[in-house]
Amino acid sequence: FVELLKGLQTPDNSVRQQAETMYQQAKQAEPDNLIIGMMTVLGSADVDEGVRRHDCVLLRQLVTRGSEKDFVYARITDAHKQEVANELLRRYEQEKSPAMQKKIGEVVSKLAEYVCDKDDPRGSLAPGNPTGWPALLPQVFRMADTSTASSIESCESALRLLKDCVPTLKDHIVEAKQQLGQIIQNGLQSPQVKHKVATFLLVCEIVTETEKKAWAPLLSTVGVLVQVLTGLAQAKEEDLLQECIQAFTDVATVEPDFFKAQLQQSLEPAKFMATVARTREACDSGLRGLAIEWLVSYVEKRNKFLVKSVPDFINLTLECCMSLMLEVDDSEEKLKEWIERMDDEEGEEDEDELFHTGEECIDRVAEAATMETIGNSLFRLIGHFSQQDSWQAKHAALAAVKQTVEYVEEQGHVDEMARLLLSHVDHPHPRVRFTALHGLGQLANDQSPHFQETSHLQVMPVLTRKMDDQVDRVAAMAMSAFVSFGEELDNSLMAGYARPLMEKLVMKLNTSQHRGVREEA
Repeated sequence: FVELLKGLQTPDNSVRQQAETMYQQAKQAEPDNLIIGMMTVLGSADVDEGVRRHDCVLLRQLVTRGSEKDFVYARITDAHKQEVANELLRRYEQEKSPAMQKKIGEVVSKLAEYVCDKDDPRGSLAPGNPTGWPALLPQVFRMADTSTASSIESCESALRLLKDCVPTLKDHIVEAKQQLGQIIQNGLQSPQVKHKVATFLLVCEIVTETEKKAWAPLLSTVGVLVQVLTGLAQAKEEDLLQECIQAFTDVATVEPDFFKAQLQQSLEPAKFMATVARTREACDSGLRGLAIEWLVSYVEKRNKFLVKSVPDFINLTLECCMSLMLEVDDSEEKLKEWIERMDDEEGEEDEDELFHTGEECIDRVAEAATMETIGNSLFRLIGHFSQQDSWQAKHAALAAVKQTVEYVEEQGHVDEMARLLLSHVDHPHPRVRFTALHGLGQLANDQSPHFQETSHLQVMPVLTRKMDDQVDRVAAMAMSAFVSFGEELDNSLMAGYARPLMEKLVMKLNTSQHRGVREEA
């Protein structure tokens, strides 16, 4: 079996194909010998760990419920099923390598999905027993208790295995209140960061997978969980922090009420997430994006509660969106790339990732919370950013207008937004000019025909003039904005602009080599 596994891993195609054929034949003709042989390899300490890890990957596939051809475990004898389950637990506890123990744990949790399925007891290892695998939870509970664990890594692995078992065995895990409570308390109090994180993830999994009456006793842990996040940020444990913020975001999406009391008491974890989202030097872009996602997800889920009970939350979220929208590369090289890139060219979304995240998030907040709620804060932020000297701040203000104008209902506010956009079409930086024109086009789409009727005298000459912008990409956006504006402009009004416009567009077709300009013309 060791040679078979080595053959499946070899870069030699002919050897690997031969091994693959033998493996597929064994799956069909000798399921018992195959699984027992692979379990033997798993327990052989003298076998190379890379081979044993691959053995684990294949074992996980063999115990995963699926097609009859691949789900080999279901076709072995009952005696061998018991032997495999018992040996997996024994090997899991005795394994010294943390990486291997994790791999064996993945096999255990996958097998549990089949043998512990309460809706399909055919796979049960103990017919009549409610859990289907009576030995599993007692062992995992024992190994996951940080107060008695013999190994830091083994205890972390067991806590993570317990988390992975929650979807399958949630009723039995929650029923063991005393044991579970002790494990969570000890895990969060452990001096080991990995124990705290694994327990953090376990709590989040229980909250997302169970009913409120089951997770209600865990409400007291929210403050401690925020402390875990803070500790990870201070220690710059970014991978673990990312894992925890993602788990918190899953909770916010599924069970947002879990955070209600703590938000009312201390505005946490919103303040922590805002700090991460706004920290430019210390956090990578993935972390900052995850943090803003938690804030925006919560606005989408509990807008009315926030307006009534935690009014600062939405303001904080808007400020974070605007902070992310400052993240535009200021280098000459990147500006040159931006100027030369077409609007429809792939790769645009990969540049200035945090800026685009901020754009998307401020749109989502405006849609979820409504302008009636956020209007004053949003307009204050737009005004504040537009008055700053840096082009990125002005660019962020104009982008915020572009993203939110569709939700504005008061015509006075629409007119203010239009004036702000028009005042920046001649800004020295091409990206500011481009976004101002893009915003005018969006305004024309979202606020027609009012915008066209009230503003054509100011807007049409500007769009016509900006078609001659020295940067072709900006000129192309002026033409695109004109299309949006002109489609809803009354024909009698358009007639007054038609002749000079037609002459300009024909000239552009005859003289410009820029694909974007020619297509828009």
